[in-house]
Amino acid sequence: MAGTAAAQTAPDQPAAARPDWENPAVNHIGNEPMHTTFAGFESRAAALADDVAKSRYHLSLDGMWRVHMSPNPEARPVGFEDPARDVSSWREVAVPGILQAQGLSRPVFVGSGYPFPRNEPFIEHRLNEVASYRRDFTVPAHFAGRRLLLNVGAAGAAYYLWVNGQKIGYSEDSKLPTEFDISRAAKPGKNTIAIELYRHADGSYLEDQDFWRVNGIERSISLYAAPQTHIRDLTIDAGLTRDYRDGTLSAQVDLAGAAQATAVRATLLDGKRTVLTRTATPTGTVATITAEVPAVKRWSAEDPNLYTLLVELLDAKGKLIEATSRRIGFRTVEIAGGEVRVNGKRIMIRGVNRHEHDPHTFRIVSEATMRKDIELMKAANINAVRTSHYPNDPRWYDLADEYGLYVMDEANIESHGYLSLTQEKGDPTLNLGHKPEWAAAHLDRVQRMVERDRNHPSVIFWSLGNESGVGPNFEAAAKWVRDHDKTRLINFLGYSMSGWRHPTNSYVDIFAPMYDDVEKLADYAQRPEFTQPLILCEYAHSMGNSLGDFQGYWDTFRKYPKLQGGFVWDWVDQTMILKDKAGRQYWGQGLDYDPDPKDAGLHGDDSPVGDGVIQSDRTPDPEFYEMAHVQSPITFNHAGGGWQVVNRHDHIDLSRFTLDWTVLENGVETAKGSIATPSVAPGQTAPLSFTLPPAKDASAERSLILRARTRAGAIPPLPAGQVIGWEQFALSAPTFAAVPAGSVAPEESADALTLKAGNAVLEIDRTTGLVRRYARDSRTLLTGGAPNFYRAPTDNDVGAGVPKSHAMWQYFSDHRRLDAIRQEGNAIIVDHDMGVGSVKMQTRWTMAPDGAATATVRFTPLRMTLPDPLRVGLAFATPGQQFTQVSWFGRGPWESYADRKTGAMIAHWDGKLADQYHDYARPQESGNKTDVRWIQLTGTGTGLRVTGAQPLSVNALPFPYSDLAMKPPAQAHSSDIRPHGDGTLLIDAAQVGVGGDTGWNLDGRAHMPYRIALQPLTYSFTIGAAR
Repeated sequence: MAGTAAAQTAPDQPAAARPDWENPAVNHIGNEPMHTTFAGFESRAAALADDVAKSRYHLSLDGMWRVHMSPNPEARPVGFEDPARDVSSWREVAVPGILQAQGLSRPVFVGSGYPFPRNEPFIEHRLNEVASYRRDFTVPAHFAGRRLLLNVGAAGAAYYLWVNGQKIGYSEDSKLPTEFDISRAAKPGKNTIAIELYRHADGSYLEDQDFWRVNGIERSISLYAAPQTHIRDLTIDAGLTRDYRDGTLSAQVDLAGAAQATAVRATLLDGKRTVLTRTATPTGTVATITAEVPAVKRWSAEDPNLYTLLVELLDAKGKLIEATSRRIGFRTVEIAGGEVRVNGKRIMIRGVNRHEHDPHTFRIVSEATMRKDIELMKAANINAVRTSHYPNDPRWYDLADEYGLYVMDEANIESHGYLSLTQEKGDPTLNLGHKPEWAAAHLDRVQRMVERDRNHPSVIFWSLGNESGVGPNFEAAAKWVRDHDKTRLINFLGYSMSGWRHPTNSYVDIFAPMYDDVEKLADYAQRPEFTQPLILCEYAHSMGNSLGDFQGYWDTFRKYPKLQGGFVWDWVDQTMILKDKAGRQYWGQGLDYDPDPKDAGLHGDDSPVGDGVIQSDRTPDPEFYEMAHVQSPITFNHAGGGWQVVNRHDHIDLSRFTLDWTVLENGVETAKGSIATPSVAPGQTAPLSFTLPPAKDASAERSLILRARTRAGAIPPLPAGQVIGWEQFALSAPTFAAVPAGSVAPEESADALTLKAGNAVLEIDRTTGLVRRYARDSRTLLTGGAPNFYRAPTDNDVGAGVPKSHAMWQYFSDHRRLDAIRQEGNAIIVDHDMGVGSVKMQTRWTMAPDGAATATVRFTPLRMTLPDPLRVGLAFATPGQQFTQVSWFGRGPWESYADRKTGAMIAHWDGKLADQYHDYARPQESGNKTDVRWIQLTGTGTGLRVTGAQPLSVNALPFPYSDLAMKPPAQAHSSDIRPHGDGTLLIDAAQVGVGGDTGWNLDGRAHMPYRIALQPLTYSFTIGAAR
């Protein structure tokens, strides 16, 4: 042992004398050069099957390993790599596996900044845990005489590798593979491999992404017994020529080993059909094959045609030495006419940012989950993914190729902590991108990403990193990329939000700001001095209940040719599935592992981790459906007395889709039919031919729904009949129930004013002015009715400081004064005053002979310096758990808000009351319904119905609304929200939108059209028995 006390590297120590993991000039030792993703095989058939598990020359080292955890480098078990060292008492862990997911350390979540003191390139030793891994493996006898190449798929932050006690090498970059030749160390039979893994290293200063700071061996470890002469690298360029009709193929095969190969043969296959075969003789260690493919099937995200390229290495007698195959796609990417074009066509990026995350394993995502992600993305009309903020598992790119997703491949570079320092000091040279000693590390990460992923047609952008500032290190990386790959575009912003400056970088091809609002986007688009096409690298921050005014973004994108979409932040929540003391599952966040983020050991923070449009178990959030509708590549218009279909695709016509119509009367389907799909080219519009039947009920509110659905195989992996686009059109004016005549005279008593009719009773308390009870058949259905101006803060509200800036509205809701309660004819008039004359609310109650009670509510703000109210309405309670079902005529079936409702259809909906709350990562406002004509609650016995004289905003929940109120982050768990006590019924005239341009400042608030104006407002509703 080297000792147990945590020493510290002296800051003035020369770089050469420092540990490798505190020296940014050292990134790898003893490794093989990076190459593209491919596997070598012993036969043509094996190469075409491309299944290493069935190859006799591939050996997986995944499985259970022994591991020892040390709190710091000085306490690590020096010499553990010696095979004679007994490690049988060490704990077993899975590889691939995150150590923290297996209970060996505490995970930390950091939004920005480092989980250790900022002092590059040094790491505070006492915080730098070391995991010492060991396992034995057997080298089969038939591997003898071959070259043994060990591939460590990804491990972080840095590690040393030994085989049979011999030191093989060292590597950093926790998101890319490193390959080592272990031929001299390994032997037939039993062997011992050892890895010494450091939680932090100098490279961690470049891995300051907003995610869980966890570590382990993240991706597979494998051994390939390659022939002595083998394919070292395979670089494929598959482009288009002659007006994008014909394909151009160039395959460069780099060889390693003795010069035994006399020929390289390449065969291009379309399925099982051979398209062409070419043979080349190597010049030195390189063979290049070129060919043209007439009338090639082009690859795009909408039409992901793939060919298979089989490459065979032959000896002088024509005998196979080694074979490999890759699926390739023919396509071009370029800037032309100031636009990003694929295959000569302008594209719109309907993208998302995607972290690799699983709620049980942190960063390790199974192929099944990857496929589920793609299925959901296709259902949400997503066509692009930014690999935020690091190269992903190689399987992800294969799937993107197969199913059709454009990829912005991002280097594992984010030094946000130093970007923050430059912003604090006003000195951009403090960025690591400006420091010469960090130049090699920046270039290494960009270069190796390109060298690994360049064969994938899905990759159309290289991103140099995220939120790191700018500097010569990035310029050098961009130059290297441009010199080595002219088939893709380069992206890099460097900054966080850039405001109105629009700081474009001349060494990249597109301008990709983050979180610019629609005004800034329009400003950029209209200024001729800015010529780069704009694609937002991040926008529409989807933290919690969010994605407000997503339609506004897309209206702006579609208005200006210079704007070509963007990548929503982000795809999946980074919550973990944990259990509370009662055994109930909840969404775990950073403080659930690290209750004190300022403690001496971890330096985490309380950043929310629920930023996705789907939950970490892949359940869609309500935002998902808004995204799907707004981004749809097929939509419909009503023009000139008829209906039209609009094809917003970039490359395909509508022949893959069926169209149909449905008529609703009062929200219920009364007729439906199919529509012949017209021939509509990309970007074009065509009229639709169909005939609607006459109304069944002339007095009903009628609407038409037009839908576009997939045919079988239209958009793999979606099934036939999947709705891709829809629109709803009013065929008549909305109908709202007339306010019934209030002919029942109030009765007075010492403590209440009462309205009675038949089996109905409405009692208004003289002391509070609230509904003591509304009862039918002696059963109380409703109580309360307090003026209500506040909502449980959403994550965006918290980020914008709303709980503080709008605290008076909560105070007004909780502390009202009854000014007067009186009888006026057949009405009971209740006047409430809030804030000593700041706001007045009057409620006028009447009752019809059938027992239906009507409330006419008038909201009057008197102090005009107040901020906007968050809602205006009355808050009721439904006693006990008597109601279990809910039906409504309004937008649904998911929740909707003023600025997030276009993806919710106006119809008659039914559901369980318990399902109306959506369990966001943190409890917050949830379950609202907009444009409600009526809503009713039922269960056992008499039910309750509420009908609006105008559209209502309503929320019905089976628990007290106060359960959703803001709590300290460490106490805010979804498992706390469950049916109990009295239920909630909020009947509002309006509620402010959810916002979401950002999630951490005032820009996260709803846009002005979706706020509630500080002016008088009146609305009415009627309560009665359910029908």
